[in-house]
Amino acid sequence: MTVEPKRNSETEPAPAIERERFRYTPALDGMRAVAIVLVVLFHYPWGHKAFQGGKFLGGFLGVDVFFVLSGFLITMLLLEERLKNGRIAVRAFYARRALRLFPALAVLLTMALVGHFFFLKKSQRPSVLGVWSLAGYFSNWVQLWRNDPLGPLFGQTWSLAIEEQFYLVFPLVMIGLFALKLRRGALALALALGAAASTAWRVHLWRLPTPAPSFVDWYAVMTGRLLNATRNPFTAWNRWYFGTDSRLDGLFIGASAAALLFWLRPRVTAQVRRILLAVAWPAMFGAGLLINRAFILEDWVPLWGLTVLAVSVSVVVIAIVLNPTSLPGKAFSLRPLVWIGRRSYAIYLFHQAVYYELGRNRTRLSPPLSFIAQMIAIGLVAELSWRFVESPFMRRKAKFATVDASTGQ
Repeated sequence: MTVEPKRNSETEPAPAIERERFRYTPALDGMRAVAIVLVVLFHYPWGHKAFQGGKFLGGFLGVDVFFVLSGFLITMLLLEERLKNGRIAVRAFYARRALRLFPALAVLLTMALVGHFFFLKKSQRPSVLGVWSLAGYFSNWVQLWRNDPLGPLFGQTWSLAIEEQFYLVFPLVMIGLFALKLRRGALALALALGAAASTAWRVHLWRLPTPAPSFVDWYAVMTGRLLNATRNPFTAWNRWYFGTDSRLDGLFIGASAAALLFWLRPRVTAQVRRILLAVAWPAMFGAGLLINRAFILEDWVPLWGLTVLAVSVSVVVIAIVLNPTSLPGKAFSLRPLVWIGRRSYAIYLFHQAVYYELGRNRTRLSPPLSFIAQMIAIGLVAELSWRFVESPFMRRKAKFATVDASTGQ
């Protein structure tokens, strides 16, 4: 009779067992809530002291938090699907994306059409090209060549266009990587290289010299339009900020984090979980510091700020998924945050319209009351969208489901 040596569960990986499935993690919705609050406050028309004093100027980075979370969750679902079925059903993937994203966007598109022809002031109306770009998910590229083609009510859809373009191509990228039979960390490394390429390209675009005024004048005469704010610092800013190719690093970093977690999770020990949780605290602090210090025209933002933020958020995501009952996991899982996070898509779509309809120039409320009224209205609109527009179509996603995981994606 032989006695097997006792295994130290704190330092040694568990024996090979069936891989634990990725489950819905409420804390990730809590992170979505933080991201959307940053964006909503950044877009709020403070008007004078609060904005000029530097408050919420870094709120635009909430979009990059969304990019990381989207890249992470979509990649995790694709990996789970291939593990379960041995393949990725591309058409089913596209159907799920359409059911999740397009119904609420269709409402916004209807608002854009009605506003264009009837109710909005001329300065607020989206152009015909802007409406088409909204429907076709290419509004980010249109904004590079036309000054404010969507108007102030619909301009936020540029980031949704980038995500949808990513969703269109990414399953095919994953199928190609699977065909190469990459193992373990190699897949995560390949996705990280995609992020590095996007970052390098953004740095290149930011460092391009400003076109000469003579070229700008010639271009305006020949085409009938000016390059977007070419004679000020927004020239290069527009290109790197709205371009799909220059904003993919956040999505790919999230995807790389998902691939790394997927392959290493069965081998992660309790000690590694504790280390990741310990690293998550400085990562959260660093992300908060970046957001607090960021200004959209700062040189460091496109050079390294966006990438460092995405890596920091990815570290927090991995740590929370592996330690859902930890203090950060519980904090991000608070019910109010989860509620906001689940409705963050509708909040993002409709908050600018609420600002327009309930602005102080219309309601004549005091600044505090105006702010409270608009925040309540945004919440009500988001709840209506969630209950009567998004949820009915999300239930139909089950017809195209290939894995059991529920992530809100």
